[in-house]
Amino acid sequence: MSGRRSGAPPPLPLQRSWPFGSALPPNQGRPRVSARCDCHNSKVWKRTNRLIDEIERDALDASVPISSALRKLVALGGRAGSKELRDWAGLELRGYYGTDVPLPDYRTPGATLRIDGGTFNAMITGQLISPSELPDPVNKHIDESVPLNGGVAEIEAMIDRAKRQESGEIKLTLPSGQDVVRLMNYEMQQRGQHYDRVTAIYWSLSHVTLEGVLDQIRTRLVALVAEMRAEMPDETDVPSAAIADNAVNVIVHGKKAKFTVNTAQASSAGTATTNPPREKRSVWVRLGAAIVGIASIIGTLVAVAAWQGWNPL
Repeated sequence: MSGRRSGAPPPLPLQRSWPFGSALPPNQGRPRVSARCDCHNSKVWKRTNRLIDEIERDALDASVPISSALRKLVALGGRAGSKELRDWAGLELRGYYGTDVPLPDYRTPGATLRIDGGTFNAMITGQLISPSELPDPVNKHIDESVPLNGGVAEIEAMIDRAKRQESGEIKLTLPSGQDVVRLMNYEMQQRGQHYDRVTAIYWSLSHVTLEGVLDQIRTRLVALVAEMRAEMPDETDVPSAAIADNAVNVIVHGKKAKFTVNTAQASSAGTATTNPPREKRSVWVRLGAAIVGIASIIGTLVAVAAWQGWNPL
């Protein structure tokens, strides 16, 4: 006789229990998980590791030197075949010295004009003067803005050096500064100020001003990437030369984009391209020539005065 009472319900089927914390058998108690992950999708990987994306990440990260992103921009300009992109990035890296390219407005920050010198009984350091106090023709070309022709590495070095100084001041000499000093001393002697003498003239500015210049360059780099990305098809890695050139014209030079107009007729087709006007050359070359000419005249006057036994300087 079995142990089951008459009329009792049949027992439930036995179920295998699993200890707490042990692994469940395959395909039981959990959903199936595919081993494939979208993060390994070639298209996703490709779009987050393009050169233009690296440039954007470097430009947005203030801890990354701006020179790093600019070098990558040179490489991107090479791949795109864009001379405008390579030229702008190269000028920012190497500087504008010895070129006919006009200096961008963001590279002419405000600065004060100061002189060092002495009088009969005192020494003068950092005396503030107005550009109108400069001799002709210097006062027509010098104002309270300093041209920064050096590359970004040079600007970064000036910032580091200024931060190590207590004053945080940066002094930049004027073009042909010693000739300007000779002109100022000569004019003071002509006015009878025989005991006054200027020894140096320079622009003075803070390292904060130079940091603002680097920030302007970084901001333009971000805007360049955004402008190119807005015109690039999603499936492409590199912008076309036309897209890159137009981005430089719009963001850096503030010009209208260069348009290529295709014209078609019944018998032939043609292409017309509108080019922006060329910028005027800088006045520094003309100013330097004028200063050298006047300095030569003063040198002659000094020689005659010395021959007569009088030292005007």
